[in-house]
Amino acid sequence: MRSLVSSRAAAAAVCAALVLGTAGTAVATTAHQPPAGVGADVADAPVADVEALRQQSQTLGALSGAITPVTALLDAALKAENGRLPAADVQKHQAAIKKGLEAVRNAAQANPAKPADNANPVNAVGADHKAPAAADLTTAAVASVQKSTDALLKASATKDAKAVATQSEAVVTSLVNLTAATVVNGALPAPNLPGLPEMPKLPGAEAPVPAPELPGVPSTPQLP
Repeated sequence: MRSLVSSRAAAAAVCAALVLGTAGTAVATTAHQPPAGVGADVADAPVADVEALRQQSQTLGALSGAITPVTALLDAALKAENGRLPAADVQKHQAAIKKGLEAVRNAAQANPAKPADNANPVNAVGADHKAPAAADLTTAAVASVQKSTDALLKASATKDAKAVATQSEAVVTSLVNLTAATVVNGALPAPNLPGLPEMPKLPGAEAPVPAPELPGVPSTPQLP
């Protein structure tokens, strides 16, 4: 079973996707008087928008809460003999995943993306040849995770190791899609990790604002 799809590989793929969601998270700071010897750049550093950071924290927390039970299912199914899980475990995973995905939906509704003045649509379009709105994309991503995990749970009730491996790959892809949708819908700051490509933006979603870089601390002057 492990030779088909490694549970470590599945977890690694999800962790890689999370870089997109966490690399640009801003750090909350409060205004304060600079200590002696600290330059004006530190004193003039902008104070973070606490409310926006709170919303971003809720969004990331909900995303984490959805990913954790899904990866727990992946780990259990990939470790089980022939991928088969006991009926009690199937119900336990099913309930945890449903709860996690509901939190993502609620967070998206509570913290909607701000409309953009000049939003450029992403490449993917729907059947009506229109790019999906931010809320629709999140909803579709959540539904994709639900569908793929349901299929994995169904496969894990049998002794078909090949089906479990195939569905596990689909689950990992759906988690990556959910993470990407959360980042590009404008609810989070843009990633600023060097080497990452520029993120697309959706119609109806404000372009993510790059997280400000922390000012450097000046060197300590030498005593005469």
